[in-house]
Amino acid sequence: MRPKISLDFNHIKDPELLLKANTIIAAMTDNPNFPEPWPVQVPSLPVLRDAVAAFQTAVQDALTRDTTKIILRDQAKNSLIELLLDLVPYVEMIAKGDVNILLSSGFELCKERTHTGVSKIILGAPTDFWVKRSELEGELFAHVAKLQGASSYELQIAEGDPTVEENWHQHAIYANGSKMVVSGLTPGHRVSVRVRGINAAGPGAWSDTVTLIVG
Repeated sequence: MRPKISLDFNHIKDPELLLKANTIIAAMTDNPNFPEPWPVQVPSLPVLRDAVAAFQTAVQDALTRDTTKIILRDQAKNSLIELLLDLVPYVEMIAKGDVNILLSSGFELCKERTHTGVSKIILGAPTDFWVKRSELEGELFAHVAKLQGASSYELQIAEGDPTVEENWHQHAIYANGSKMVVSGLTPGHRVSVRVRGINAAGPGAWSDTVTLIVG
């Protein structure tokens, strides 16, 4: 029986859905297995990015516990899930049961149908992680050595005490860890940066933290 993509998006928390959606978008971007343009019936990457942005904004707005904003959040969530579900048949059609192609899409597989439990492998901490200032104001370059089994990389930033977990927030998801551009930072601020790999089993362990002053 062919391996299948897990369709269980409705029973996960909002932050996890955002992470999954960003992981899929990063993995599908410039993916040679799924060259663009995609068929018109398939939601495009710009459409997916807009849906993620709308859901993320709606999640923040709903923190006020306003009933109307909670309804809008749920609507944005359902819209994002529908787009992800619309993408699944295209991915499975191209993959034709190839586990590696399926995993390259960033989607998780149904665990009972994966080969050799490859989707259950938890990633270790990345190595050779460094960050340096670019020539542009408020921008950094980051690099991490390729992590075996990782389909994408999550980079987080902390402007406060990096030992306090609440100070960390996601900056971006990257398909390639060798060329990560970190932009939109405040010049003169001290920031801490960390990265971790992501695969079908979810996020792995964090790298060492790098702290520097933004140029």
